[in-house]
Amino acid sequence: MRLIIPYPPGGGTDTLARPWAERMRGKLGQPLVIENRGGAATNIGMEAAARSAPDGHTLVINADNIAYFPMLYRNMPYDLFRDFTPIGYMAETPLVVAVNPAVPARTLRDFVALARANPDRFSFANPSIGSPHHLGFELLAREAGIRMVQAEYRGGGPAMNDVLAGHVQMGVFSLGSVTQHFAAGTLRPYAVLSSRRSAAAPDVPTTAEEGLPRVVNALRFLVLAPAATPREAIQALHAATVETLNEPALRDQLTRVGFEIIPSSPDEAAAMLRAERDRWAPILPGLNLNLG
Repeated sequence: MRLIIPYPPGGGTDTLARPWAERMRGKLGQPLVIENRGGAATNIGMEAAARSAPDGHTLVINADNIAYFPMLYRNMPYDLFRDFTPIGYMAETPLVVAVNPAVPARTLRDFVALARANPDRFSFANPSIGSPHHLGFELLAREAGIRMVQAEYRGGGPAMNDVLAGHVQMGVFSLGSVTQHFAAGTLRPYAVLSSRRSAAAPDVPTTAEEGLPRVVNALRFLVLAPAATPREAIQALHAATVETLNEPALRDQLTRVGFEIIPSSPDEAAAMLRAERDRWAPILPGLNLNLG
C-alpha cells in the first residue's frame, strides 16, 4: 500500500503522517509506503491519487483547504467531491506566525508597526499558493494593513529552511512542525492564528491577543482514497485509522508537538469538507489573489 503526501518532505504533513503510517502497518498487515509528491499547490500528488486504481491500496493525506481550491484555480486536474472518498479527518494543528530571530520586533504588534513603516522591506515565505499558510498570511496582511514581498516555495520544509537561514524573515507554519525550533531559539514565535492558546505552546499568544481577532486559521488533516474504492475497504481503513490515532503513545507524541486528534467518520468528513468550502466562499474574493 502507498500513502501519497502531496508536499515535499519536512513539513507539518510529514510530522503527522509518518508516525501514523508506521503504526498503521500492524493494523493493515503490510507497510504503508510514503510517497512525497509535492508541487503545484498539492495538485500533482492529488491528481496522482485520483488516477490510482480504486482498490484500497492508495491513500492520500492533505489539509482540507483543498475544498476551496476550485475557487482559486480555473484548471483543476481533479474534482475533490467527484474523484475522492474521505476515510476521515485525523488531526488539527494551529498555524503560527514566526520569524527569524534577527528580526528586531519582539512581538507581532511591534512587527506590524515596523512593517507599516517600511512597506516591502520584509519578506514572507509562502509554502504553497492557496495553502492555509498563504491565506492566513493574506488575512494578516489585510487586517494589519502591511505589505511584504512574498517568496514562493514548493512546501513547508523548504519555506522553513529559508526562514531559519535568514534569507526570508517571516513564515506561517503549522505549529506541529516548528515547536522544536522555538525551544532551540532558531525561530521566534509571534502568535497562533487561533482564538485560544495551544497547550503545546502555552506561552505563544493568539492573534486576538495581538490585536488581530479576525486572523484565524488552522490546518485540519484528513485521509482520502479514490472515489470508487469499495465501501467495505473504506470502512476497514477508517477503523484502522481511528484505532491507530487513539493509541496512547501516538496521541501523546502528536499532542506534544501541537496536534489535536479529531477523528471523524467518512460521512462526517465529507460534510466538513463542504463546510470548509462554504466558509471561504465569501472571504476569498476580498483577498484578490488572482492565482490563475
